[in-house]
Amino acid sequence: MKLWKFLLLMIGLVAAGGGLLLAVNAMVLPSVIHGNQVVTMPDIRGMSVKGAGTELRGLKLDVEVARQRAHPTIPEGMILDQIPAPSSRIRGGRTVRVVTSSGPPAGAVPHLAGLSLRQAEITLQRENYRLGRVLHVRRQGVTEPVVYYQNPVAGTELYKGAIVDLVVAEPAATELLRMPDLRGVPLYQARQSIADAGFVLAPVSYQRTSRTAPNLVLEQKPAAGQRIRKGERLELVASSR
Repeated sequence: MKLWKFLLLMIGLVAAGGGLLLAVNAMVLPSVIHGNQVVTMPDIRGMSVKGAGTELRGLKLDVEVARQRAHPTIPEGMILDQIPAPSSRIRGGRTVRVVTSSGPPAGAVPHLAGLSLRQAEITLQRENYRLGRVLHVRRQGVTEPVVYYQNPVAGTELYKGAIVDLVVAEPAATELLRMPDLRGVPLYQARQSIADAGFVLAPVSYQRTSRTAPNLVLEQKPAAGQRIRKGERLELVASSR
């Protein structure tokens, strides 16, 4: 076949195909697509995909999950967003694309022991967890309030937005003791009594006197009978020649 005849044949086929396409568009597609009724797009956010499909079926619409994303409160499988948007005008026969929740994101609970309550609260906020109940207990050896225990424990895999409870250890209540009367007591005995009681003895002052034997306690501060804290500093004046 000569080249010019082949070219004429190809041009004829293309023209016939284009004519057929136009005929289908003019006759078939209007009855399939353009014949569908225009409806108002309902709000299907917060619904399950199955429930949304049932509602959309009555409007001759299909539903398709486009993707998922995590959400701190909406359960897995529930619809977060939709295209077209609610109240849009849409013709029946179209597919509505939705974004569904994959549930709350998970992560490891941070280590909070040894932190102050404020530091623990900031850490929880940074990691997208919430501070729950806080219990305060007094413990010996604690000098300032710190987190002593947490629930759930550090490292637990837990969804973001969950609550973490804390136990905060605080310094034990200061014990008050009555100051003994050390006047007239030998200095070595007074030193021993002070050490046994857990007090701190300041450097002893001496006062010359001929009326008493040396190394006897003449004065004390705080005075006898006063309430003093364990570990408080005591001062003594002893006799000397």
